[in-house]
Amino acid sequence: MSDHEDDIIFWQDVLESVQAGRAANLKCPFCQKESIEVTKRERVTSVKCTAKGCGHYIEGRFSAEDVAE
Repeated sequence: MSDHEDDIIFWQDVLESVQAGRAANLKCPFCQKESIEVTKRERVTSVKCTAKGCGHYIEGRFSAEDVAE
């Protein structure tokens, strides 16, 4: 993945939806397909495009509880 801080700008709308509990039918900010998969491992959330040829992703602590800390 490229520089994390640059990518977060592209992912901002998707991450806001995930924080609000809306993880279905999200569009990838890179390929514009509804192919986003959201998974959580402990406190780390992974948001990944599963579209063939795309595969962009971002990981971090994005939930409202984690951001508040």
